[in-house]
Amino acid sequence: MRKPSRFFVALIGLACIATIVYFSNTPKTLSFHIGKAYEDVVRDSTFPVISETAVYPSAPPHPSSTWISTPVIVTFDDKEHGFTLPVTKFGALGWSEFKAVTMTTSPMLETLPFEQTVELLAELQRTFKQAGWTPEPVEGNDWLKIGSEEEKQRLQAKLFNQLDGVILLIPHKYSLILHIKCYARCDERDPATAKYLIDVGLGEDHFSD
Repeated sequence: MRKPSRFFVALIGLACIATIVYFSNTPKTLSFHIGKAYEDVVRDSTFPVISETAVYPSAPPHPSSTWISTPVIVTFDDKEHGFTLPVTKFGALGWSEFKAVTMTTSPMLETLPFEQTVELLAELQRTFKQAGWTPEPVEGNDWLKIGSEEEKQRLQAKLFNQLDGVILLIPHKYSLILHIKCYARCDERDPATAKYLIDVGLGEDHFSD
């Protein structure tokens, strides 16, 4: 029987290495929704939930918070109102009685210039709208207006003084707070050098009557 050539063996070795590198560089996934059980989040996620969770030393011990510091794709896996966020490496999932109760994250890998941040903001707003989330019906709370250059300039000027955002609801079930803020070099008040960050916070709906 003819032996495999050294070239063929080397080719197989390189393919194996490439596969390992690909999967090691692929972001992990974290799948949850508010009220989902800890064991179910562990089961449905490739992110190492157990090793990244701070445990409260009670009797018996219970999970307190799960921390994200490496690239992760977060999926809010409610069957009707779910969505997937862009990859992030910032976030914390809070627990109470072995159930997910809060999630805070910035759905980005780094701070970005204004134009890129606004593009991401528009994408997020479209995603939430498609999933059925709506603004809390109170005065002054609405989708962030970024459809025209004038609206973008108005928002950018505002962000040098304060953050802006909107509270979204699945009434009587979930709440979502979407914020955009100037994060770096803001004191220079220079649109060309300032960097921005988007925050997303999820929890139960405590806003509806």
